[in-house]
Amino acid sequence: MLEFFSHVPSADFDILAALLTKAKKGEEKECALRLERDYQCYAPDHHQYAELLAKECLMQTGFASYEELLCSVLKKFALTGQNLSAAEHALVWEIMEKACAAYTEEDYIRFALELRVQPQSYTFEGIKQAVEAKYNEKEMLPMYKISLCINAMVLGYFAKNPCLQSAVYASSLSELRSTEFFSTVNIFNHARLREFSEQEIFCLALVLAIIALRKKDQVFYGRSGDSKAELIRKLKRFTVLLKTVPEFAYNKNKPEILEEVFAFNVVYLGRYNMPLPREMACEMLFAAMFNTLSQCEQQAILRAEKTSETLQEITQKLLALGLTKDQLQDLIGVLALSNNKLIKIENIFIEWAVKLGLRS
Repeated sequence: MLEFFSHVPSADFDILAALLTKAKKGEEKECALRLERDYQCYAPDHHQYAELLAKECLMQTGFASYEELLCSVLKKFALTGQNLSAAEHALVWEIMEKACAAYTEEDYIRFALELRVQPQSYTFEGIKQAVEAKYNEKEMLPMYKISLCINAMVLGYFAKNPCLQSAVYASSLSELRSTEFFSTVNIFNHARLREFSEQEIFCLALVLAIIALRKKDQVFYGRSGDSKAELIRKLKRFTVLLKTVPEFAYNKNKPEILEEVFAFNVVYLGRYNMPLPREMACEMLFAAMFNTLSQCEQQAILRAEKTSETLQEITQKLLALGLTKDQLQDLIGVLALSNNKLIKIENIFIEWAVKLGLRS
């Protein structure tokens, strides 16, 4: 069941290749893969020797098939699954629950924003149910983001590994905004896993890396009908905007910008009947939770929720406060991409940018 390796991009193999060729402390380990001619010629262009990677996974774990390897890991957690996909899901949620054990409600709100879901409750179960609902609707973005979180956790397998600082491995986490937690917590030191042997820990890390690859590789379509590549492009754009918009939206020298930006959010998303929860909107626009804002700032947010201004009027106010047209386009972009229920996101973005005079 590792045939899908044949169409995985080379960059996505980085973490799996590290597990197969490096020991826990980061030094090179002896393995058959490193002796292969194709590996010596093409590394790190992993796609060129994908079959060898699959073969090495089984050789180093001693199993005849991936299914047997997965079953051995599941048994350690007393987990089962009706099929391969269900079994992998069960393991993912088991590991994610352990990784999120120290999360506060505020952490879960940030996690929900990262996964682009709006759970009924900001708890592990609430987020799990929301993600599973998206998955059942064939919306794969939340599971794709979880694959990135899993990859971040897998890197925790290595102790003081110099490869973690290299650009190649850092790129695997570049699409995460608020889940640095997953790259710092060492899930492999969890109390439940201390009874595992070194080989069993290695098998777990390998299976998690394979599951992450499968989730990233799946061809999926959102409600907008976008291809996987298009959705990932938008996801990367969304991540960039989540880092840039708060820089101008939360200006301590011009606190009045905060109220107008939140009002822009209320009016813009109100047109599509898709208001974001206040906590999520604050985190997205200002990189701060509502309850961490000052009393004056909280009052400004509450006033903005009741705004009667039009989008054009709010836009003119923001321009008068010193925001550039590019910054306002970024604001429209992050709101348009904030909810993947929007149909034809790019068209809506362009429509409003033109309508507000921000682009021709």
